[in-house]
Amino acid sequence: MKMLTPEERRRNGFGTSTKFIFSPGESTVYPSSLPDFFPPIYRCTCKMESFDLPTLDGLHLVPGLCEGVCLGAKALAGFPLWVHYPTQHN
Repeated sequence: MKMLTPEERRRNGFGTSTKFIFSPGESTVYPSSLPDFFPPIYRCTCKMESFDLPTLDGLHLVPGLCEGVCLGAKALAGFPLWVHYPTQHN
């Protein structure tokens, strides 16, 4: 059973990656990806360039975490967890 039309399949496929670079001197209009729902972005202060993602050609991926990585309450950066706040309970 086909649930998507050919146009929807094309739309949902992989495309070119885009890199957005802050450029305060250039004000452009960024077109909406959903024009029926969202307006274009006026006074966009970014330049858009095509970006080719790096590949692992000739390299191998080492699965897992590096030795000494801090997790959970000992993690150094990120969103704070309740374990980071001093609490009292009976």
